Amino acid sequence: MKRLLLTLTLVLAASTSVFAHGTGYRHSELKPFALEFMYSTGEKMSYREAKIFSPKDEKFAYQTGRTDENGRFSFVPDVSGKWRVTVRDEEGHQCTAELDVTVNEGVSVPQSQTDLVTRAILGVSIIFNIAMIIRWKHAHQ
Repeated sequence: MKRLLLTLTLVLAASTSVFAHGTGYRHSELKPFALEFMYSTGEKMSYREAKIFSPKDEKFAYQTGRTDENGRFSFVPDVSGKWRVTVRDEEGHQCTAELDVTVNEGVSVPQSQTDLVTRAILGVSIIFNIAMIIRWKHAHQ
């Protein structure tokens, strides 16, 4: 019974490694739309609330956030059509930009090295777990 329990524990540990996942990032080849927002005086609309509305859904924001120190806000559209970007401050000032966007399909994005490292570590972990199971079986025969 102890043997079965230990075997199940080792198999579970090995399968957990197989199904584990990590995080990573890659440099996107997609071109963002970058906008700069300012007041009529030329002062930058720094750190102001920004909302982006997609042509697919003009009621609920596709993306929300804040402008940066320079009043800039960027986004990467996923469909062609008219996009609306609204930036507002706490005093009621608001600026809305409407952009006609054409999205080109089939943009190739290179695989990141982070993904390769994660998969390599996962592969080594699987091999290690299998080796430990084999070693444990030989030790208990």
